[in-house]
Amino acid sequence: MKHLKKKMLGGTSLALSLFVLSACGSEVATTGASVDTSALQEKIAGLEKKLVEQGAKSVEQEQKIAALETKLNELSTSVIAVGEAGGQTPVTSGNNGSAGKGDGVLITFAQYEKLEVGMSVGDVIEILGGEGEALSEAENMVVYNYKGTAGNGANAVIAFQGGKLLTKAQSGLN
Repeated sequence: MKHLKKKMLGGTSLALSLFVLSACGSEVATTGASVDTSALQEKIAGLEKKLVEQGAKSVEQEQKIAALETKLNELSTSVIAVGEAGGQTPVTSGNNGSAGKGDGVLITFAQYEKLEVGMSVGDVIEILGGEGEALSEAENMVVYNYKGTAGNGANAVIAFQGGKLLTKAQSGLN
């Protein structure tokens, strides 16, 4: 009987201890959860702000893509028109140069570096000393090739649209 009382007393104290510990633990967990909830709410607010910013960037990028697609369609239409006209389409609105066989001008890298997008055909010819060989013509665009002074296949390709330098590229210029 004594042994049974000890077991019951031990079991009761164990149960009471567990109850007290669980009550303390749940109180700490509740307090910790509110702190975690606050921190989580701040993180959620930060993420929502980033989503809004990304959404604005996405709209801006979609607008830029739409503008580029429009330009691409215009250029594709020009290429198709050139093909249908047997490769001969008159240059309209803006002086894109004579689009002839070129005048044998050789270009250096220093001259190439002076060229800036948006320059007029006259400004480019002044810097380079003449016109290069026309590679292709479209409605309002002409692409020229200039051979480099180094020989070895060095060259520059320059495109005009509406009488203004649209793009430039070079390979092996000295």
